[in-house]
Amino acid sequence: MEKELKLLIDEGQLGKLEDLQLIDRVTVGKPAAQMQRDVYFDTPAYDLMSNGMGLRVRHAGGKRLQTLKAGGSVQSGLHQRDEWEAEIDADVPDVESLKQMAKASEAALKILNLPALQDKLQPIFTLEVERNIRQLRLPGGEEVEMAIDRGHIVHGEKREPVSEIELEIKSGSPQRLFGFALELLDAIPMRIGSLSKAERGYALLARAKPKVVKAEKLKLRKSMSIEDAFIAIVSNCLAQIHGNEQRVMHDTDSESVHQMRVGLRRLRSALDMFEDIIAAPTVIQEELKQLAGRLGAARDWQVLAGSTLERVAAHAPKEADIGKLIAAAQENASRHRAAASEEVASLAYTRLQLQLAEWLGGRQWRESLDDGASGRLDKPATTFARSMLKRSEKRLLKRGKALDDNEPESRHRVRIAAKKARYATEFFASLYPKQHVRRYLSALSAMQEELGWLNDAAVADELLAQLQLANPSAAADAAFARGYLTASIYGSGADIRPLWKNFARARPPYKH
Repeated sequence: MEKELKLLIDEGQLGKLEDLQLIDRVTVGKPAAQMQRDVYFDTPAYDLMSNGMGLRVRHAGGKRLQTLKAGGSVQSGLHQRDEWEAEIDADVPDVESLKQMAKASEAALKILNLPALQDKLQPIFTLEVERNIRQLRLPGGEEVEMAIDRGHIVHGEKREPVSEIELEIKSGSPQRLFGFALELLDAIPMRIGSLSKAERGYALLARAKPKVVKAEKLKLRKSMSIEDAFIAIVSNCLAQIHGNEQRVMHDTDSESVHQMRVGLRRLRSALDMFEDIIAAPTVIQEELKQLAGRLGAARDWQVLAGSTLERVAAHAPKEADIGKLIAAAQENASRHRAAASEEVASLAYTRLQLQLAEWLGGRQWRESLDDGASGRLDKPATTFARSMLKRSEKRLLKRGKALDDNEPESRHRVRIAAKKARYATEFFASLYPKQHVRRYLSALSAMQEELGWLNDAAVADELLAQLQLANPSAAADAAFARGYLTASIYGSGADIRPLWKNFARARPPYKH
């Protein structure tokens, strides 16, 4: 399996790599340079792309090398994929030889055995790069191949520049790559590359666009330790965060911001849940908080410009110009959306990704623990799950008593507790019977949805107050909207109480 870290760098900065003592100190042997031309193949129906596969023939040094990559994952820029390659004589892939190499992979064989695949394969796009290769030996003894690529992905008249570093681990722990990358980042600005060259090529064809990524269902084993469960939960949260980076940086949609923000909330909730046993470094927690703030501001304005003011418009008198408010809110949403995009594209975010990956993959929390504390990490995750679910339920039931106050602040505290209880239940859901989890989450989600609307209304009131000051011509319409929302906030007690009672009767999974 190939394991490599991709780092994107401005072409003008590539030359600086040659002078870095950091690289010279760990270089083994002499650097090598070669021109490469990679031709990527697929069927007219894009069967390979649709199944997460990439197939190329590399022309370099008078030889041809076919490579098939499939499956695997990408987290914090670390690409881990199955890879099969062999030298061939022709300019097109040899499907039969690929079948022999990939015979242990059912997923790969399913596609390679498609009828007449050999005849259907055709060139799709080309990668032309100058590649400089160094063999490195890191201080810990890890052997790494460092490839510096400069060139283009080409499809007809379209060209996509390529300027990146690939750090492929040959022996040792791949997690060591993150520490080395952090040292490189201190010397030269760069970003983590979450897309493979094949994915970038398909994007050039407009055949593949990054999808909005929601949280995947988490599967924990009952035999897991607390530490292993922690790693699985945090990794699950990071997958949602990283999965939405490309769309947050390059698109204007609101859903990718929302899902990345949800991933951050889940991550911060998980770190809070485990903090008595595994404490995240302060610098990581502060950076996560700042990122959440950027995404939160963008999301708040998007919600105001969308569902909240649309709801107000449906009840507004004819003389009220809610459309003007929506336009002003959309303008603010666009500005904050751009700020969120810049944050995700920043060096600070890249450093945060690398720090998180290094801390998590290296289990660095163990460095500050004594034997007794380390022993707690090995205790059963099932026991920990029960205590966390019990704690979150107790906190929510306690705060829920304040709902009778009919005050926004009390409801906000209940909403936060409900959100944490939901995340905890989802994190540990696989440890309990599905029907018990489903019933509890159903009651919890129904209440949380109503509390969410009320929170949107409270946030909208604050944002509308800002619009009143910035747009005097819209002051009257903003005043109407604020009045409507205030009435909704204080008049919703009858709606939330039955939902609360229904939840209070629900039994959490650990009580069955």
